[in-house]
Amino acid sequence: MSYKRFIIRTVITFALFCSMTAVSLAQEGQFAQTGVVELAGSVTFENVKTVHNDQAGDATNIFSFAPEIGYFVTEGLELGISSGITNSLIFPPGLTSISPPSGSSMTAVQFFFSPSYNFVSPGATVYPFIQAKLGYTSLSSGGLSETGFSYGARGGIKIPVVTHLLISTSAEYLLITINPENTSTRYGYDYFSFAFGISGYF
Repeated sequence: MSYKRFIIRTVITFALFCSMTAVSLAQEGQFAQTGVVELAGSVTFENVKTVHNDQAGDATNIFSFAPEIGYFVTEGLELGISSGITNSLIFPPGLTSISPPSGSSMTAVQFFFSPSYNFVSPGATVYPFIQAKLGYTSLSSGGLSETGFSYGARGGIKIPVVTHLLISTSAEYLLITINPENTSTRYGYDYFSFAFGISGYF
């Protein structure tokens, strides 16, 4: 079996499992109601080594904190703050410190204001959602800094699996801007990604 086929079958199996679990453990519309808070996030430590001609180079330590929080101001409408890109060596999420074995360390900051709408219906076991992302991106190293306004959109579904626990699948498109000082044109990255996630609500 090829790697691509394995990934596709794994994703389909996971999605079917989530759907069946959601139906069997359906809740009574507790999620997405006024006053509910949704929390998600991750803490990651990475040790990355380069390899050249079968020889391992020096290691770089990467520590990332990627929080997400949302508050439902009314049924379905959620105002939140999120951390942007996840699992990216080009630009890590949230607040990140990168300390190479030599040279200057780098600090990256990336946060988004993330209003979203979760579609709610009586007896729902799946909650489709759409989300806008409007945020700030900053890279600083050795006295130099690059900053910019970043934005994008995300959409997907959230599935309650047990009380106060959700899993989600989504697609996201982000335009990350990190402009050098005194620059009028845009520098940065464009991201398109698919993701699976987990969150809690209360």
